[in-house]
Formats: sequence, structure tokens, C-alpha cells
Amino acid sequence: MKRYIKVSIIGILFIAIVSYFYIDRALALYFASNPCCIKSFLSSFSDFGLSEYYLIPSLLIAVIFYKSKDYISKRAFYIFATTALSGIIVIVIKVIFARYRPPKFINEELYGFNWFDFGYIINSFPSGHSATAFSVYVALSLLIPKFKWFFLIFATLIALSRVALGVHYLSDVLIGSLIGATISLFLYRLFFGERA
Repeated sequence: MKRYIKVSIIGILFIAIVSYFYIDRALALYFASNPCCIKSFLSSFSDFGLSEYYLIPSLLIAVIFYKSKDYISKRAFYIFATTALSGIIVIVIKVIFARYRPPKFINEELYGFNWFDFGYIINSFPSGHSATAFSVYVALSLLIPKFKWFFLIFATLIALSRVALGVHYLSDVLIGSLIGATISLFLYRLFFGERA
């Protein structure tokens, strides 16, 4: 793994920890009490973080072109694999940490982790939408580097939309994004035999 990637991972982990203690609650309160244009703008990106938008089409393409066009099939299956693997990892972590979502803090002042539990209101950490967005769009940026900045900006907007909508904390989306991006980089080397 390249040095700048390692440094980026450490940096994001550090920012996520700082966010947990000093930023998350303030941002949650801000977006809960300020339905502003930023919130409505970002919310339009949220659904693009749904994994089924990518899992089903990529698997279908991989199967359809399996024999006739291996080039397409392999890349489609790579996208399927990154989305699926990052999703599985996120689900496991969600159950282990069982972090309260922002509404629990806003309405009941419950903040932190419930540990080894499940249910929508206590599966805030990490953000699944963010993991999906970064797994898919980092994968696409590696496959089509000409458009990498478009893909990365779009993934970032999807992740930020989850904070704006009040369903995740900033640290949730940072770690979700990190998981998605890391899985894409790891599987890229496995699929294509080269470092990203």
C-alpha cells in the first residue's frame, strides 16, 4: 500500500475520533434545528448510497458478459464484490458497536454505543450509505481514472447527505467512507494484480 494511502487512513481515523468527542453532537443539533438550503441540496444525493443500486446491475452485467466479454464482466464483478464486501463488514460492525443515531441524542440525550445490539435506531456506526458510495465510486475512479474527481466528489456528497439528514454523525460517515475506499483498493489489487 502506498505511503500516502496509509497516511490518509491514519488521518481519517484521527479526525473520526476527534469528531466523536467534539464535533458530532454539535453538527447533529445544527442540522436538526436548521432546515436550510444546504440540507435540502445534500439530501438529494442520499439514495445514491443504496447498495441495491449497484449490487444487482453489476452482478447482472458480470453474468451476461461472462463468456463473451471478459473485460466487462471482470470489472462489473469487481464493483459487485467491493459493494458486497464493504456492506458485510459494515453490518458486522454496526451490530458490535450498536451506536445510537442522532435522533436518540436529540430527543433523549442518548449518545454513544449500546454494544452488541441491532435495530435501526442503534445502528448508526458506521454509515452503510457512505461505505457503499466510496466502495463503488473509488472502484470507478480506479477503472476510469479520467473521471476520478467527479466520482470522488459525488461519493463525498452522498456521505455528507447522511449527516445533513440527521441519520448519521460525521464520524459514522468518515469510517463508513474509509471502509468502502479501503475495500475497493484492496480488491483492485486482487482482481487486477496491480496497486492502486
